[in-house]
Amino acid sequence: MCGIFCTISLNSQINFWKMYNSLKLTMKKRGPDAHNEILLNHDAGLIFFAGFVLWQQGANLEKQPVVKNDFIILFNGDLYNIQKSVSMSDTTWLANRISECYTHEDLVSLVKVLQGPFCLIIYNKRNQMLYFARDTLGRNSLIIERHHSGLNLLSTSRHYVTEQITSIELPPLGLYQLRVNDLSSCVLYPWQPINEYTGHLIQVVDLALNWKTEVKKSISPSWLLGNETPLNYSFYNYEYIDNFKTLCDNMIIQPQIKIALDKLDKLLCASVDARIKSKPPFCSICLKHKSNECRHAKICILFSGGIDCTILALISHKLLPIEEPIELINVAFEYNLKTSNLEQAWNVPDRKTCLKSVDELKRICPGRCWTLLEVNVTRLELARILSSHIKNLIYPLQKILDESLGCAFWFASHSSSSTSRVAIIGSGADELFGGYTRHRNSYIRCHGEESIRHNAVKRELDVDWQRLPARNLARDDRVIADNGKTARAPFLEENFVAFVRSLEPYQKCCFTLPEGIGDKLLLRLYGYRMGLKEVAFFKKKAIQFGSRIANKNRNASENSDNLIFT
Repeated sequence: MCGIFCTISLNSQINFWKMYNSLKLTMKKRGPDAHNEILLNHDAGLIFFAGFVLWQQGANLEKQPVVKNDFIILFNGDLYNIQKSVSMSDTTWLANRISECYTHEDLVSLVKVLQGPFCLIIYNKRNQMLYFARDTLGRNSLIIERHHSGLNLLSTSRHYVTEQITSIELPPLGLYQLRVNDLSSCVLYPWQPINEYTGHLIQVVDLALNWKTEVKKSISPSWLLGNETPLNYSFYNYEYIDNFKTLCDNMIIQPQIKIALDKLDKLLCASVDARIKSKPPFCSICLKHKSNECRHAKICILFSGGIDCTILALISHKLLPIEEPIELINVAFEYNLKTSNLEQAWNVPDRKTCLKSVDELKRICPGRCWTLLEVNVTRLELARILSSHIKNLIYPLQKILDESLGCAFWFASHSSSSTSRVAIIGSGADELFGGYTRHRNSYIRCHGEESIRHNAVKRELDVDWQRLPARNLARDDRVIADNGKTARAPFLEENFVAFVRSLEPYQKCCFTLPEGIGDKLLLRLYGYRMGLKEVAFFKKKAIQFGSRIANKNRNASENSDNLIFT
């Protein structure tokens, strides 16, 4: 994980150092191991680059920006589908490939094949062209800002009281191309053909940045095109007879369902494997003290105790050396202010679920050292850090939901007892497998034939999937990276996503079955087959309610007073 910063100034007399210096400490938290800066002139002003590196790949730490032939490159991310030596970082590999690009088409062809979470800024000194992108799923943060003298691109920002700046999260629509001496227009090579939703996002960008976007031919990465062989089963064909365990035992042996579970297992294990093994052999403490050997935890799982994160914990156990500890970090916010019993103050739903899930993991994996870190946050501490720090990380978002989720992830990843530098998170599972109440409601409230009801669920899943980057991913990246950890989401791996989204809704969930069974049914069956006989039937609780940070009486879609800058 890195912090990347680029500013284009159309006035060489403008002093942008004040703005940059105000962000330097925050950027350094994202990338504490090394940083570098480059300042250049262009035809109409200045362009400045800065990179802050959290070392996670390659035998040696590599500073950014990287200069290669005519190109200056800032890269924040991980690439999981490339062939290279383990001693080479993704940044080095990518810089070598970029240096071989001589045309726009060459760059487009290169970006088309990249898989993994990334943000990328490329500057061609020869023709003064800037390229920038977020990956197809928008897993890493990149904010774009327009100010009176130019443009900023940066991993994380803050509100500037004295500056007139418009800030938005860059929509992950494709590869953007910009001539640095003319900020009145932009060219977009979209990941896929523009639809109504993405067309609206382009309008938002144009309005915010005061330019006009010209859309070129779509890039269409191969994994987005989809060529899965359809499976022939429906969960709605299986009746509840005796108990839910009997139902699951019957389902997992059905040939077509077994094919789906086997494919899911293969793809998810490969995704977890890539994300837990791409790291230095040292924890944060041993890296700082330059130890020769490290026996501490290098991986943590942000752990509510639900089916998603418990599956990820169990797969991590199967793939990591048995002597390596795994941290399970659970966060609780003080909710019973009247009690004098401190234990009761943290007795929130996610803590109760977490303890049960840890017991099941210990039963299945008796040789593993599971390090449970219980993070307890008082209301006073929450208010203090939210107002002084976290609100800047959440910026430019302002919703109550952003406040709740951003704070929960920040405090969890901030655990003072944690030594890990990689945080495994369960993002994407609900959107992929039908885990939200609104998915169930779309089925129940739809009247008509079964095909019509299934289409209603499909439409709701598609809506959630399209807005996932804007609702969750960039914000979570900013708050977790602030604690020197790289957030990695195994459910959001391209080939895994392509497979799960190729399935029909009735092959992933079944809303004639009750909550805790029918929602995310395919994923629950997978966990059940792995041995999670109890966790597989836990009801979903949104982290903001399970941790007790949120008040159910507040509307999550409204702006939060705590995120307003005055």
